[in-house]
Amino acid sequence: MIKSIEARLIEMRQREKIPAPTRRAAIRARLIESFAETNYALFETRLGWIGVAWNARGIAGLELPRAARAQILHALEKEFPHGALRAHPPASIARELREYVAGKRRAFDQPLDWRAIKPFQRAVLQAARTIPFGETRSYGWIAQQIGNPRASRAVGRALGANPIPIILPCHRVIASDGGLGGYGGGVPLKKKLLQLEGAVLNL
Repeated sequence: MIKSIEARLIEMRQREKIPAPTRRAAIRARLIESFAETNYALFETRLGWIGVAWNARGIAGLELPRAARAQILHALEKEFPHGALRAHPPASIARELREYVAGKRRAFDQPLDWRAIKPFQRAVLQAARTIPFGETRSYGWIAQQIGNPRASRAVGRALGANPIPIILPCHRVIASDGGLGGYGGGVPLKKKLLQLEGAVLNL
């Protein structure tokens, strides 16, 4: 590992022509970060098995509840092929998600790793994150919030590809006519999450 890092340092110095005295520390930090390991684990909740992936920066991915543990494991292995399976997630992550599922938590305090999320999707998800617990907003509302009022469909696609659902609450975004719209975990789960939060639904 150290030899590999040193080789990459030399390569990057040559390619980027970085003066060794001024940039070596920054390059080393960037390289060490690139070798940082992503971990993932599964745990059971009232809604089913949930999978979570994390690294030194925070949560990098979350698999929505499913009845079968094997389905969650397969999804995590596909999404994070170089990740390491752990017996348990960090205690605080499991605790907060279990509290949410039990109706005892309204917000999450976990840091998130945003690096894999592109700017447009990040803007969409950050807007969704402002929707209060127990309330809903439309896709059009999100589009307005990000300064692109005609982007409702693009907003829907960005929400559908949300890598950290529940914590980034894309389930709180519904159609302008009150319909639930789509959801990566299926519309029945979206409805269940909204009912858990006490949202008023006109269905």
